Amino acid sequence: MLPTADLQDNMFYRIILYTYWFILCNVYFFLLCIPASLFLLFQWDYSNLFTWLILFLVTIPMGPALTASFSVMGKLVKEKQVEITKTFFKSLKVNFVQSALFFSIQCILITILIADIAFLKNYPIGHYIRPLLYSLLIMNVLVGLYVYPLLSRFFITNKSVLKLSVWCSFTKWKTTLLLLALLLFTGFILYYIPKVSVYFLIGPFCFAVMLIINDLFQEIETMFQSHH
Repeated sequence: MLPTADLQDNMFYRIILYTYWFILCNVYFFLLCIPASLFLLFQWDYSNLFTWLILFLVTIPMGPALTASFSVMGKLVKEKQVEITKTFFKSLKVNFVQSALFFSIQCILITILIADIAFLKNYPIGHYIRPLLYSLLIMNVLVGLYVYPLLSRFFITNKSVLKLSVWCSFTKWKTTLLLLALLLFTGFILYYIPKVSVYFLIGPFCFAVMLIINDLFQEIETMFQSHH
């Protein structure tokens, strides 16, 4: 049998290990999505406003689950290994309230913006207002690309998370563009092979995000240390 050090350096072993981590991360993420999935499967009625409210409530755990997935993959990027079960559920517990709050706010904003965009489509004034609404929608997505990774890495206030997310979105253009490209690529895969990819993409997606922003987070850590 190969020594542990040799196993760690074995490419085939590393591929199997990373695949295991990605799959298990996906499993844990979708455990938190079960309420929303069951509701959409058995109770969904798009014409009933009450069902929209229930859908909003049952999707809230997806925010904390996303933060926990980023926490797992962030540790994997930093340390090249991770105790995935322990890391995921510890992050879920620690970051649940903050993640749920930001996810809820983002869902509400996205719903309002999309509804307004659709409503103004048939009105002349929409030609002037809709570009602004689209800009706000994109801004919401940009900020969200940083919010949950930040929550997974740092113990900071909601105000600090929001300020850092906006700062990163509009000053770290290279990182932001890479994250947008990754998001578009992921969306492309989900669109063309949804039934397979939706169950396997969360782990690799979160890993790629944390890999892209790893240097930026090291810079933020240094910035925090210099202020203490």
